[in-house]
Amino acid sequence: MEVLPVLGAGSLTLAHFLTAAAFRRRTGAIVAGLERTAAAEIPSSPVPPVIQSFARRAAGGTPVPKIVWLHQTGEIRADPGSAWCSFTAEQVISVHQPGFAWLARMQALPRLSAHILDCYIDGEGLLEARLFGSLPLARVTGPEVAKSELMRYLAELIWTPHAILHNPKLSWREIDATTVEVSAASVNGRARVRLIFENGDIARIEADDRPRATGRRIRPTPWQACCDDYREMEGCRIPTWATVSWVLDDGPFVCWHGRVTAYGMK
Repeated sequence: MEVLPVLGAGSLTLAHFLTAAAFRRRTGAIVAGLERTAAAEIPSSPVPPVIQSFARRAAGGTPVPKIVWLHQTGEIRADPGSAWCSFTAEQVISVHQPGFAWLARMQALPRLSAHILDCYIDGEGLLEARLFGSLPLARVTGPEVAKSELMRYLAELIWTPHAILHNPKLSWREIDATTVEVSAASVNGRARVRLIFENGDIARIEADDRPRATGRRIRPTPWQACCDDYREMEGCRIPTWATVSWVLDDGPFVCWHGRVTAYGMK
């Protein structure tokens, strides 16, 4: 009679390790796919002078890589009433094609951690959360998610200056002397964000209709990010601090803030 609970616990433990290992293999395959992305032709869309100047200064004459990678620390929350949760993350971003994978570990409770996969791969978006890396907590995908994740890629050109000049999927439109729109095609229509400059650097990023999951619905919602504390890391000059907000009816809701603690290219 005493053997059955032990076998049950052992089976659960084995299932946890197998599921977590499968999740790690899948995320590893996603990252490896980004690293294999081949260089493409030079973009045909003219890049406005203000963003060309930013990209060249930020790249610092370094060779054009296939990917950049970041380490981050910060805090995140899902709703205005939610508590902040600390996270550590690694991110890989493609230079020649829109694509990224953000792999985070979030402290949900003192002894509970969630592993987050947020990615845009081959035109598809995915946000997935697993308790301890195995037990599914949430999984969101579909055309709206693909557009939202592509908008994230466009916003994070601040960390991939080489992509500004070498990603042929990007289209550019100069709005005024300090504002440039960058866009790319998604399965749910064109994704667009505005890059706003101060003293030659991108200081703010805005979007009018980034899809946001609220419960079981996804609604287009105004969105913005602020970045600063530009520093040189591995030969590139990038902002190392960012704050992200959804602009709701009663004002901005800050949902994410974080710092880049390491940076590299491959």
